[in-house]
Amino acid sequence: MSTVVKFDIQIKRKEFLLNVNAEISEGITGIYGPSGHGKSSMLNAIAGLVKPDSGYIILNDTIVFNSDDKIDLPVRKRKIGYVFQDIRLFPHLSILQNLKYGVKRDTLGEISFDEVVNILNIHHLLDKKPDECSGGEKQRISIGRALLRGAQVLMMDEPFSAVDVQLRSMIIPFLTALNKRFNIPILIVSHDLPDLLSLTDCLLLLKNGSIRALGKFQDLILDEVNIEVMREAGLYNVFDLCVFATLPQKNMVLLRSQTSDFQVQVLLQSFSDPDVEVEKKIKVLIRPEDISIALKPVDQISLRNQIEGRIIKIFSRNGLSFCLVDAGEKVLVEITEASKKNMRLKIGTTVFCLFKSATLKMFE
Repeated sequence: MSTVVKFDIQIKRKEFLLNVNAEISEGITGIYGPSGHGKSSMLNAIAGLVKPDSGYIILNDTIVFNSDDKIDLPVRKRKIGYVFQDIRLFPHLSILQNLKYGVKRDTLGEISFDEVVNILNIHHLLDKKPDECSGGEKQRISIGRALLRGAQVLMMDEPFSAVDVQLRSMIIPFLTALNKRFNIPILIVSHDLPDLLSLTDCLLLLKNGSIRALGKFQDLILDEVNIEVMREAGLYNVFDLCVFATLPQKNMVLLRSQTSDFQVQVLLQSFSDPDVEVEKKIKVLIRPEDISIALKPVDQISLRNQIEGRIIKIFSRNGLSFCLVDAGEKVLVEITEASKKNMRLKIGTTVFCLFKSATLKMFE
């Protein structure tokens, strides 16, 4: 994957010094960190809304800021689509007029208007005004406007904060489809880790004005320092699986990893379409505290998922123990310190991860 955004910038704030440097590649990258620790400031600097005190910013091999060489391209020349937390549509214009506002003739041929409208499912909204649209619809309209203006990078600042849980689940598939169809890199800032993990497993962790880590989630959880940063939002395991088989007589669907024998059972009614197709890709999330550990398989129990694995890392914090289990996929399990001692768990111990199908969150 090629580098899309490369930066090394410093911005002095009253609370802290924002000192960040990274190379972000294509795809969707989630930017996570506690509120007030520099996430929005970093995005604003990349977009050109805030001028760093020093450093450089490169977008798609173009230097848009360099303090040493006095380069500071204005916002309009950086070809960034920025969807703000407070959705900034013109209230007096129709949705059609909002979408076409500021669109230059030389960008119309790059992405088809009809294709943007269709993939975002906003055709039925074109004659309406913004106050006649829901929060999720306004988000999609803002994204469409950014694409039509010729954006080469899409950035979103807390895109889910203004919409409820149901609308979030509607927006997420559109962002995934956009990334796949138009191959446009997306940077999403959020303090809600589960929302980010439902979209991508590539995370940038930012705290106290500095980047703590950047990489795949499954790699990040190998470092307990990263887990400490992410714990504040509620940790989740993330698995990219596909439908392996359907068992309608048992009301179950089997999901399996494409790279290992890792397999889970989920309820059929968890899917939007009861006629779920084999090989369909599914992103599955489960909280570490929703998983139990046993030293051997448990008979005569209602739990449908009992997955064998081996502990590869274990550490304790505030009376809790975290076991990282290699079961084909890395599984993070939270138990009490007392349970760890009673079971004599240590690195290398073979265990079984037990959890209910209903505890799985799925994103199709």
